[in-house]
Amino acid sequence: MSAATRTAPFSARMVLILTTIGIVATAAFLFLSAYERELTPIRDPGAHAFSKSAVGFAGAVDLIRYTGGQAVAARRESELATRGLVVVTPIAFTSAEQLRLFLERRENRPTLIVLPKRITRELREHRGWVRQVALAPPEISMAMLKGTADVTLYGLGGLRSLRGPKLIPVIAGQGGGALLAQIDGTPHYLLADPDALNNMSLKTLDGAKRAKEILDQANTSELPIVFDTTLAGFANNPSLLRLAFEPPFLPLTLCLAFATLLAILHAARRFGPAAHEDRKVAFGKRALAENGAALLRLARRRHRTGERYAQLTREAVANATGAPPGLSGEALDRYLDKLDRTGEPFTAIAARAADAPDTRRLMAAVRDMYSWRRTVTRDH
Repeated sequence: MSAATRTAPFSARMVLILTTIGIVATAAFLFLSAYERELTPIRDPGAHAFSKSAVGFAGAVDLIRYTGGQAVAARRESELATRGLVVVTPIAFTSAEQLRLFLERRENRPTLIVLPKRITRELREHRGWVRQVALAPPEISMAMLKGTADVTLYGLGGLRSLRGPKLIPVIAGQGGGALLAQIDGTPHYLLADPDALNNMSLKTLDGAKRAKEILDQANTSELPIVFDTTLAGFANNPSLLRLAFEPPFLPLTLCLAFATLLAILHAARRFGPAAHEDRKVAFGKRALAENGAALLRLARRRHRTGERYAQLTREAVANATGAPPGLSGEALDRYLDKLDRTGEPFTAIAARAADAPDTRRLMAAVRDMYSWRRTVTRDH
């Protein structure tokens, strides 16, 4: 099969469709990668506000909403700047430094700290359920509160209680301690046992009433109650990829996308034939002549070439008209002058060309010499 009969493996329409699909798929991949955590439901059954397991706090969020309040689960630190109540559910491995810095950012705004109690793991045979591995020793919570409050936590059976020199009991607990206590001089509260607020406690009416009382005691405003999930490991950290899809950088992203589209259209269909870069130094006699002319022009000596042009014309006409051999000098000039007795003699034209003071007069003499040459050689 000849080259003329060959056809392209893909039509222009197919190439356009494949390119469009690739661009749309890439844009969708980047967008979904940026907002993956917001779009994907959290299935971790730990002790946090997204969990519907026995130790989770999703039921407390629903309890607030069903009783006329507002509640949200926060994954960004900016959402924790509210003046309303923030419920913090640290895990057993949260350090005292993390909790202290969290409370410093909260300053004098109401905060409820729910101390951890159970260490669990997810059931493989039933997703979303947990099995208790062990009870977290009270010393873990006491160490977590180091630098925040001097607390003694106790209670092996039932709900735990706490006491401390700077704690103000709000809801009484076992053994003369407090289930819910306020840290002296601050709007920060400590809940000794998470089983008084988690999903496990809401399985009975009495447990729901107790959970509602705890939240009402800690909440002193009509603002929505915010459940923190950052200490549980669900924080949404700033992302450069997400910034590209949000103001004020969204217009820049759209401009770049539009510029990319124009570049693709330009590459797909050129506006005229492709321009090839010329050689810096050309090949052949023409290149030598052009380079020589450029040097003469640069040196401003073009008008001094008339004598040499006259000599070339003298030799060319002598050969073309069959001049006797041996003629040279003045004898050859007399012979050339006799070839055309009607016009200006050759010697006069040659003298004008040799003595031209500028390029304009040189060109006038050269044109006359060329016309004389065509006349005497019959080169019409």
